[in-house]
Amino acid sequence: FQCLTCSGDHSWCHACIHTAHQSLPFHKIQQWNGKCFCDTSLTQLGYIWHLGHGGQPCPCSQGSLEWKDIDETMDKHGEETGVHTTTNSLPTTTSLTIIHSTGVFTHNILWCHCPGSPKQYLQLLKAELFPASISRPRTAFTFNVLDNFLIDTLECETSASSFFQKLRCLTNNAFPDSVPVSLTYYGLLLISHILSGSIS
Repeated sequence: FQCLTCSGDHSWCHACIHTAHQSLPFHKIQQWNGKCFCDTSLTQLGYIWHLGHGGQPCPCSQGSLEWKDIDETMDKHGEETGVHTTTNSLPTTTSLTIIHSTGVFTHNILWCHCPGSPKQYLQLLKAELFPASISRPRTAFTFNVLDNFLIDTLECETSASSFFQKLRCLTNNAFPDSVPVSLTYYGLLLISHILSGSIS
């Protein structure tokens, strides 16, 4: 594996790239397929974003999140797959679309379930993620992308649609239309109205 966002020349195995990017969820990852490097994502590699415990699993979550690195695993056809499996079933996670200044990402979120833990939207805010909903958040914006959007709006008079189109190109420049719009764009549009109201 290699990371397009990290500085320098790096090559990682599956376990090492997880460790190196535990606190870098918005880096862009590529995987060697035997001929060339192809785009993949931390989510596809099994990355889980733990909230409330500094990146560590919540002790009150059910299940084990310890990865077992298997170099030569036999699949049902008897072929070596080299996949990585978990020792036990994973606790339930929430798929969250997160808009960052470098693109649109999807991450599996594991909430803090400790007694007296904050509501989900408050856990997101504590992680510097602005949720598009306070009831059942499925989309969130990083504070970083909101700062970028505010500056672009004030200095360049960039519309919400143009700004989001830029994010789609940053996510997948070859096929920007493959990046989902729906709630992501309308959430940004709502935030733009909030920002314009606070400025005026």
